[in-house]
Amino acid sequence: MADNSLASYLLILLGMMGRQDSSVDNLPLGLARRVGATSSTFDVPAHKLLRAVIEHSPSPETISREILVELAKCEISAVKKLVDDLDGDRSVSPDDWAFNVHQELRQNTGNTTYLTALASHYLSHLIVAFRNPGGKTTPQESIHLTPDLRRIEEIESLLSSAIVHQSQSALKHLIFLRDGTRCPVTGFGMFGDDQVVIPRCAHIIPFSVHSKTHSYQAIETFTGTILKAEDVHQLINHPANAINIQNDAHDSMDKFLAWGIEATLVNDQWKYFFREVRPNRVAPTIRCKDGDEIKFGSGNGGNMILSPDPRICNLQLAMARVFAASGAAEVFDQYLEDDDDDDCMSQVPVYFGGPFVDDDTLMRRIEELVT
Repeated sequence: MADNSLASYLLILLGMMGRQDSSVDNLPLGLARRVGATSSTFDVPAHKLLRAVIEHSPSPETISREILVELAKCEISAVKKLVDDLDGDRSVSPDDWAFNVHQELRQNTGNTTYLTALASHYLSHLIVAFRNPGGKTTPQESIHLTPDLRRIEEIESLLSSAIVHQSQSALKHLIFLRDGTRCPVTGFGMFGDDQVVIPRCAHIIPFSVHSKTHSYQAIETFTGTILKAEDVHQLINHPANAINIQNDAHDSMDKFLAWGIEATLVNDQWKYFFREVRPNRVAPTIRCKDGDEIKFGSGNGGNMILSPDPRICNLQLAMARVFAASGAAEVFDQYLEDDDDDDCMSQVPVYFGGPFVDDDTLMRRIEELVT
């Protein structure tokens, strides 16, 4: 019999917990909340969040092993043995293993705070970090494009400005050179005589992540080091992490995590596909349907400037799916997405998840305004 994946054991266990112990007052692992907070408006059931993280992680085995390490700390010897046994023998039925662990935890009142803390870690350093609405409060430098979108010879200089000096203007220029002047998801013109919409330069991984070392660590584990901390640091303000899109399309990706880009290797060539995550939050201006291919590299400098990094695209899409599947989307939307919240949010000194105020400080400020 082939060995089962580690993820299969934990998904059944967490599903069992959710079915049998998920009343509001008796959540099996309690609530995940921002690290360091004693109470919070933005809490989600910890077992549901961990399940979503496993299901949508690019490396579910890495995440599962981390969860098993925390499960083994529950102070129940029988559970620790069941966890340790998986290192040498995974032929045991995941259903039987999950049932036995669940029974031990319920009968012996095991200490599951380590699992709750891990869920809080991912809520704080992945979901909060990626849930970055931006919009009109997001810093975006104004740009004055030349008729030829800058000469191709200036690409190297523009890359230096974007990467070293974190110039948003230079980054936007580079993306126009790479992809041309039509929004890749709405089809609207964004420059010159054909301009019908105002472009926004969208970071696929939010730019705010660049100052969050805990998020780097969480990304490494979540992706199984497919995307390392140094990669995120180097590419955060690089064309590999950016697209120019129409404003509403930008908000629905960045603010609502409603859609993402799936990168797939087809005949040794990367292709990119539009994927809906929260259909009711996808901007009506977007003409792409789920599964439609998105074309990059059609601009004058397309063959000289890197397309979006497939690892980055798939990470953002995975995080959008975690955001939706964990229940966090509904929690955040309830307090921050009503039309009436514009006045509330205008009192926040920088955009949510911004690089100049740490997430915990800003979240506390937002919670004061919405409660």
